[in-house]
Amino acid sequence: MVVAKEEKRNTLYWTTTTKFSTPQVNAVDDCSIQLWHKRLCHFSEKGLATLSRQGLLSVKGTSLETCSDCLFGKQHRVSFLTYFLHKRPHVLDLIHTDVCTMSDRSISGCSYFVTFIDDHSRKVWDFVLKSKDQVLDVFKHLHASVEREICTLLKCVRVDNGGEYMGPFENYYKEHGIKIEKNYPKTPQHNAVAKRMNHTINDRIRCLLSHAKLPKVF
Repeated sequence: MVVAKEEKRNTLYWTTTTKFSTPQVNAVDDCSIQLWHKRLCHFSEKGLATLSRQGLLSVKGTSLETCSDCLFGKQHRVSFLTYFLHKRPHVLDLIHTDVCTMSDRSISGCSYFVTFIDDHSRKVWDFVLKSKDQVLDVFKHLHASVEREICTLLKCVRVDNGGEYMGPFENYYKEHGIKIEKNYPKTPQHNAVAKRMNHTINDRIRCLLSHAKLPKVF
């Protein structure tokens, strides 16, 4: 009862002492482009100019100062040059390769597949693997068979920084005079030909499995 009386007394006090203002909006008398830039969640200079031309916003000024918050919140990595789109002039001048992990282990127990793409002809060789350490054996077989088939030496291989392409793989390159090109860490764009091929293969596999109503283990 004491608590109820106290709450009633406080409610009565605020009701009798509170003053309500008239229905008006108080705004800062500043229409600078810098202020509106911040009010509109760091809107772009071009966007502010468009709103001003349309009469939707009264803005003073035409250019924004350098905004450190925009540099922190909006900066993106510079797009990569598409130098890899220029194909090499001859077959086996460059081979792109990459290992892709399957979403499910296959019936035969394979968890990966590796692709090798010739830069000039865009011919693709694809092999399934049970473990990544099988990449070197697969490449040795491909290297011997392809060079004998077209009587041309393999000159260069482009890989990522995966562990399967280091150690014994590098020693094999040196023994056979093959140049190796590695992309920088965390930049799969430098090995885009192989990455796109892996993406294409996965898309086609999903379509075939969906059409045949088969689970992913196939």
